[in-house]
Amino acid sequence: MRDHSGYIEKDRHEAMQDVLDAWEFERGVETVEVPDALGRVAAADVVSKNTLPNKLTSNMDGIAVNFDAFEGGAPDTSAWVRGSDWQFCNTGIGMPGDFDTAIPIEWVEVSADDEHVVLNRLPEHRGNATTPVGANLQKGDVLVRAGDTLTPALLGVLNMGGHVQVDVVKRPVVAFIPTGNELVDAGKRLAKGKNVESNAVMVCAKLQQWGAEPLRYPIVPDNWKKLEKALLDAAEKADIVVINAGSSKGSDDFTCEILQEHGRMFHHMLAQGPGRHCSAAMLGATPVIGISGPPMGAEFTTDWMVKPLVDRYLGLSGAYPPMVFAQMDFAPDFWPEPVQVVKRGVVYRDEDDRLHARLLPMDGRPVLRTLDQANCFITFGRGVERWQAGDIHPVELRWPYVID
Repeated sequence: MRDHSGYIEKDRHEAMQDVLDAWEFERGVETVEVPDALGRVAAADVVSKNTLPNKLTSNMDGIAVNFDAFEGGAPDTSAWVRGSDWQFCNTGIGMPGDFDTAIPIEWVEVSADDEHVVLNRLPEHRGNATTPVGANLQKGDVLVRAGDTLTPALLGVLNMGGHVQVDVVKRPVVAFIPTGNELVDAGKRLAKGKNVESNAVMVCAKLQQWGAEPLRYPIVPDNWKKLEKALLDAAEKADIVVINAGSSKGSDDFTCEILQEHGRMFHHMLAQGPGRHCSAAMLGATPVIGISGPPMGAEFTTDWMVKPLVDRYLGLSGAYPPMVFAQMDFAPDFWPEPVQVVKRGVVYRDEDDRLHARLLPMDGRPVLRTLDQANCFITFGRGVERWQAGDIHPVELRWPYVID
């Protein structure tokens, strides 16, 4: 039996911070068309090339006039000439000529030949119903800032400012290596004792949601040479590597030993479960996260250990993990020691807008089906303060960090 006495166990928050602190990289940048930039992260501040509007503009349909004509009160419009004393104006269009004031069409009676007007209501001030030059945008205004996630509104703002392309952070390439002699690809014959490899599609989908580019490897058997080859290859090609399974202490679990031989090991396991057998190392300049094999643990540890790395590469700010204080709707019926147990929960608002938290049940098949209902993690055990039903207690939000 191989010696695992030197294995390092860490709290998952400490473990994650160790990797973040050690990871040095050069963030890639690429230029994309603005319509293709939805959800991408701006690589630099972008300023407007345009001033909008660039001419005094009517903000409603009506007629354009000069406000000076109203200095003595209501003018006699019977002698007004269209083009000299008034002209039609339309919403969003620059005012005709040098007219400086608009009167809504609802305040005006226009003759059948469109040449004469009677005013039922007078403009209230110079510039009435108009938008001045530069009111919406001025040349040099910052349209987006580095680190902004580009939303539909921001894409529109970029176009308004005269930009058809924008520099964005390249999507980090995240290699995913599924391992195990027992694994079979979905859709293939499942022999007795074999299992379906499902974590790749789940984890790679998460990576896409988070703004990364997955690089999915084929299943690698529990063979030292083949695992070593896959890890070294992935560390060359990817910004981040995720290897699924093999970080435990089984007779065919070689991941940690290979990482120790070729890189710098941060930890071999977490002090939390599910997903306790989750490791982290650096192969050269590339962080390698070894997530646990069972789907529940893989789902949890991907959120805990991989999402923060993707966020850091993209330059996204924010505290990790995001925490809120909520009134607990339950008292724990057990208290594990010496590790922590993390369970899925739901944070919600009551009619008075107060936050509450409850556990999601673990029964029912498939268990993973209920994961999408969870918007928080609730932690029990070592280092966590006990609580009773009704107590206020911190809970950790789960991506996308939304509370209904």
